[in-house]
Amino acid sequence: MVASLDPLLKPSSRRSLPRFLRYVRPYRTLLMAAVFFGLIRYLIPLALPWAVKILVDDYLPLAGAPPHAQLHWLMGGLCALYVLYGLVSYWRSYLSGRAGHRVIFDLRQALYLHVQRMSLSFFDRRQIGGVVSRMTTDIASAQNFVGAAFVNTIMDLFCVALIIAVLFIAHVKLAWVSLAVLPFYAILSHTLQRRIREKSRTMHHQLQEIAGQLHEQFAGISTIQSFTQEEAEAAEFRDQSEAYFDTVMGSVKLQSIALGVTGFLTALGPILVLWVGAAEVWAGRLSVGTLIAFYSYLGMLYQPIQRLTELNLILANSLAAMDRIFEVFDTYSEVQERPAARTLSRVEGTVAFEQVRFQYEGRALVLGGLDLLIPAGTTVALVGPSGAGKSTLVKLLPRFYDVTGGRITIDGADIREATLKSLRQQIAIVAQEPILFSGTIAENLRYGKPEATKEALRAAAQAAFAEDFITQLPEGYETQIGERGVRLSGGQKQRLAIARAFLKDAPLLILDEPTSALDPESEELVKQALLRLLKGRTALIIAHRLSTIQHADRVLVLNEGRIIEQGRHDELLARPDGLYRRYAAHQLSLTV
Repeated sequence: MVASLDPLLKPSSRRSLPRFLRYVRPYRTLLMAAVFFGLIRYLIPLALPWAVKILVDDYLPLAGAPPHAQLHWLMGGLCALYVLYGLVSYWRSYLSGRAGHRVIFDLRQALYLHVQRMSLSFFDRRQIGGVVSRMTTDIASAQNFVGAAFVNTIMDLFCVALIIAVLFIAHVKLAWVSLAVLPFYAILSHTLQRRIREKSRTMHHQLQEIAGQLHEQFAGISTIQSFTQEEAEAAEFRDQSEAYFDTVMGSVKLQSIALGVTGFLTALGPILVLWVGAAEVWAGRLSVGTLIAFYSYLGMLYQPIQRLTELNLILANSLAAMDRIFEVFDTYSEVQERPAARTLSRVEGTVAFEQVRFQYEGRALVLGGLDLLIPAGTTVALVGPSGAGKSTLVKLLPRFYDVTGGRITIDGADIREATLKSLRQQIAIVAQEPILFSGTIAENLRYGKPEATKEALRAAAQAAFAEDFITQLPEGYETQIGERGVRLSGGQKQRLAIARAFLKDAPLLILDEPTSALDPESEELVKQALLRLLKGRTALIIAHRLSTIQHADRVLVLNEGRIIEQGRHDELLARPDGLYRRYAAHQLSLTV
C-alpha cells in the first residue's frame, strides 16, 4: 500500500484552488482572449431565433407577394454571422487549449523539480508508481479545469445571464415560468459536488496504489516468474481493480443521478413554457413568432445550464486532483539547504565524523555516537554484518539523509553549511548495482560530466577497462543499452559506472560493494579499474569480499552502529579473536 502523506502536510494543502490559480495567472491574457472569443461565439446564435420571429410574424403572412429585399439582407446577414462564428470558434478553442497546456506544463515541471529535491526518506515511504501517478494522471485531471471548466464556466454564466435578459424582454410571464426550475439546479449542484469530489479523491488514491503495485511487479517480473507467483499477483491486482471499479461505479452513479435530474429539469422547463405560451397565444396576448423565438432561446438557456452541471462534475474531479498534487508540494524534504549555504570549491578531502548519530524514522538507532577521521587521499574500507550501519554511514556524506546528532565535516567545514549541489559535486559514487538509464553508452557516461568530449569519454572508458567491450558493440559509444542497462552484463555495467566516476573526477569516492555480484573474470577487471580510480582520492569502500580491500589504508569493522575494530588488513588478521579474522577465515581459507 502507498504510504500516506498526512504526517508531512502543511495546513495550506486545504487551499488547492487558489494555489492552482497562481499557475494560471501568467496566462490570464490568453484565457481572457479565449473567453472574449467564446462570448462572441455564444452571442452569434442569439440572432437566429429573433430572425425566425421576424420571418414568422412579418414575412410569412405575406406569402405570394414578391420577395422582400429585407428578407435577403436578413438571410445574408445570418450567413455572414456564421462565417464569423467559425472563426471565433477556432480561436476560442486554440487559445483555451494553449493556456491549459501551458499551465499544466509549468505545474508538472514545478512538481518534478520539487520531487527531485526530496531526500531519500521521501522515496523510502512510498511507491515510485504512486509518485508518477500524481505527476501524470492527477495533473491531467487538473488540466480539465483550465481547458474546460474555467473558460466554459465563465462563458456559460455570461450566456445564461444574457439569455435570461432576452427572455424578459420577449415576455415577462414566460420568463418567470422558464426560471422556475433553476433553484432545483442549484440544490442539485450543492448536494452532489462534495460527494463527487470525495469519490474522485478515493479513485485517484486507489489508482495510485494500482500504479505503484504495477511498477513493483513489472520491475520484479523475473522474481515473480521464478517463484511461480503469477496467479497470486494477478489475484491481488484483481482485488485492487475490483475495489477501484466499485469506487468508480459509485462516482458514475452520482454523475448519472446528476445528469438524469438535469435532463428531467431541462425537459420540464420547455413543457411548462409551451403550456403557458399556448394559452397566451390562444388569448391573443402572444404572437406565434414570439413563442417560437422564446422556445428557441429557452433551448439556448438550458444548454449552458446543463453544461454547468456537467462542468460541476469536472470541477469536482479537478479539485480532487489538485488536492493530491499540492499534497506532494506540501511534503517537505528532511534535508534542507540553509539560506546562507556556501558553494564549495574543489576540496582536499579530509572527512571527519564527529559523534554522529542517526536513526531512520520510527526505527531504532543505527549509528550511535560514531567518531571517524579520514585524512585526504586515504582509502577506508567498511566491513561488518548486515545492518551494522555501513550503507547508512556513506549515505550521510552526500546528505542523502541528515545526521540525527553530531556533524560531518569536509576539510573542517560542516557539510550542512555547503550547498547540496556543490557538496555532491565533490563525491563520485559507484554502487553495487549501478543505475544506468535508457539511452546510449555516451549519454550515460556524460552523467559524470555533461560537457565531456568524445576523447574524454574514451579516456575514461580506457581507464575503467571498458573501451574494449564498447568498441565491440554494434554502434560503439552510440549503442542503446535499454532500461537500466538491461542489454549489458553486470561487469560491463560496473565498468561503465567506474568510467563515469573517472569522468566526474571528484576528490571523494564512495564504493558500495562494487564487486559483490561479479564473476571472477569481471571482478578482476573491476578491481584493476578501481585501483586506478582510488589514486589521489579520499575513498570509503563497503565490501563483503575481503579480497577487494586488502589494499585499503585502513579497515573499519562495524557492528551495531559502532566501530569495534580498525587497522590495516594484515594488522586485523593478526588479532586471533577479532571479527575481521573470522570473516577472513571464511573467505580467504585461513585458520582461526
